[in-house]
Amino acid sequence: MLRGLRKNLDIIIIIIVVAFVFTIFYGTFTRRSQNPSQSAAAAATVNNTVITIYDLENQFRNFISQFDNKYLNELDEKGINYLKRLTLESMINNELLYQEAKSRKIKVSNNEINNRLNEIKANFPSDREFQNYLQYQGIRINDLKESIKRDLMITSLTNSLYETIVIPPEDINNYYEENKSLFSIPIQYHLYQMTFASQEEAEKIYKRVNLGEDFSNLAKSFSTDNYAQNGGDTGWISENALPKESKDFIIELKDKLGSVTPIIKVGNNYQIFKLVEIKPAEEKTLEESQEEIKEILENEQKRVKLEHLIAEIRNKSKIEYSENLLALGIGSEPSPTEPLESENSAVTSPNLSEPTEMPEITSTPNP
Repeated sequence: MLRGLRKNLDIIIIIIVVAFVFTIFYGTFTRRSQNPSQSAAAAATVNNTVITIYDLENQFRNFISQFDNKYLNELDEKGINYLKRLTLESMINNELLYQEAKSRKIKVSNNEINNRLNEIKANFPSDREFQNYLQYQGIRINDLKESIKRDLMITSLTNSLYETIVIPPEDINNYYEENKSLFSIPIQYHLYQMTFASQEEAEKIYKRVNLGEDFSNLAKSFSTDNYAQNGGDTGWISENALPKESKDFIIELKDKLGSVTPIIKVGNNYQIFKLVEIKPAEEKTLEESQEEIKEILENEQKRVKLEHLIAEIRNKSKIEYSENLLALGIGSEPSPTEPLESENSAVTSPNLSEPTEMPEITSTPNP
C-alpha cells in the first residue's frame, strides 16, 4: 500500500495543496476557540513558529476527506501515517513560503484583500448567509482577512518565480512529436442502454427488442438506470470510457449501426446496449494542441522552480519535529524523494522538499 502511495506522490501532493484552499484559515480560526493547553502541543516548529498537533489533525481530516471511503478503508496504519507526514510537510512548506514572503517584504494592499474577500462572499447566496457561516464556524472577519493576506503574499512570491518562464516553439514541437497519443481523440460511441436488476427481466425485454419494439420506449418503461427518462440515451462515450464488461461487445457493433448487444452482466445489473452512431478517432494537429502543450511545459517549469525555492529555504531553516509524532512513525519512514541535507537546520526527521505548488485561493468552503 505504501509503495502505491509513493507511485502516486504527485497526485497526493496536488490533493494536499487543494486541501489548503479550504483549510489555509483553519489553524487561525480554530486556535482562537480552543483551550490553549489543548492546541499548543507542537507537531513541528519552523524557525520558532509552531505548527500544532491540533492544526495538523484538522488539516489531515480535511485532506483525507478528498478520498472515498473504499480507498481509506484499504489503508493500514503505515499508510495513514505516511499521508499524515505528507500533510505536515505541506504545512511546513506553506509556513516557509510565508516566512520567505515576509523576509522579502512582499506587500499586499487592502484592495487586494477586499477583492479576494468579495470573491469568497460570492460563493454564498447572500451576505447574511456569509455572516451566519462565519459565526457558526467561530471565524472572525479580521482573522479571515489576515489569512487572505497571508495567502496573497505567498501567491505573489511564487508568481515572481514564474515571470522569466519562456517556452520556445521547438520545445512545443518536440513535446507534440514525442507524445502524439496524448493529443488524439479516440472513437466516440453514441449509445442507448437499458439496465435491469435480474437476468430474467432483461431476457423478457431483450426478446421484445428483437421482435422489433422500439428500444427507447422500452427503456422509458422498464429500464432502472438514470438514462431511462431519456429513452436510454447515454450520449457520446469515448471508447476508453466504455465499461470493461461491455466494451468488446459494443466494439463488435461498429459496422452494424442500429444493432444491440446481447445481455451483459455489469456489476450486479444486466444491461443491453444499442449503438446508433460513431465518430471516428481524430488526431489533434500541432496547431490545435500547442496551447495545451505550452501550459503543460509551463506547469512543469513552475513545479521545478518552486521545488528549488523550497529546497533553498529549507536548507537555511531550523525545522524540528515532535518526538511524539516520530514515535508514531510519522517522519521516520524513508523519504519518497531524495531527502535534503542541511548543515544549518536542526531536523530530527528526514527533510522533504515536496514539489508543492501553492495556488491562488479561488474558492472557499461552501456553506
